[in-house]
Amino acid sequence: MARRMPATPSLKRSTSTVDPKVEIHIVCEGSNTEPAYFDSCALYYGNGLVRILTVPGAGAPTTIVQKAKQLREELTAKRKKSKNSFDHCFRVWAVFDRDEHHNIESAINEALGSGIDVGFSNPCFELWPLLHLVNYGNQDGRHAIQKRLNAEMPEYDHESRAIIDFEMIKDLFPEALDRSRALNSAREAENCPLGCPSTNVGELVVKIVQNGKKWSEQL
Repeated sequence: MARRMPATPSLKRSTSTVDPKVEIHIVCEGSNTEPAYFDSCALYYGNGLVRILTVPGAGAPTTIVQKAKQLREELTAKRKKSKNSFDHCFRVWAVFDRDEHHNIESAINEALGSGIDVGFSNPCFELWPLLHLVNYGNQDGRHAIQKRLNAEMPEYDHESRAIIDFEMIKDLFPEALDRSRALNSAREAENCPLGCPSTNVGELVVKIVQNGKKWSEQL
């Protein structure tokens, strides 16, 4: 049974006055949809304690992973030279879709073997925001998913305004997380863990929520 989000607590302190405790670097496929969504997550769920830095439009999954590896190496080298403890608190994520891409499994294995976290969606990222609104389990392609998201979220249009209406879904995160985990468990049971439909983008958002200490007890 999906958990209901408790009433939003009052945040009287300005997030600009709070020192972030963790950086999450996200190398992603999309140029607009994903960066805008994750920025909103940091502002709302991160509670001023999480800094999100995105590398948008990074290309195909294999290219995304290579850029994420390079970024992680640069951050690690910087951390070793720095006396600032903040530099010790970072994670690098590679976020990409199944879409029409090839070499998905090798890209994921290379990322995980290099200390890179992976946010993967099949068929597309839009499945994740859609799960906030409906318990969707159809084995559809990305165009059908994007069309359904537009039907449920009128502010979103993949062709003209591919931006997630965060205000509409921000308090429905627990429901979406339950639904996505159920989909992933079903794919695992089918011995097809990367199958359609599935997404683990929610696990990245969990890290933002937990580090932001906002509703983390609900997860």
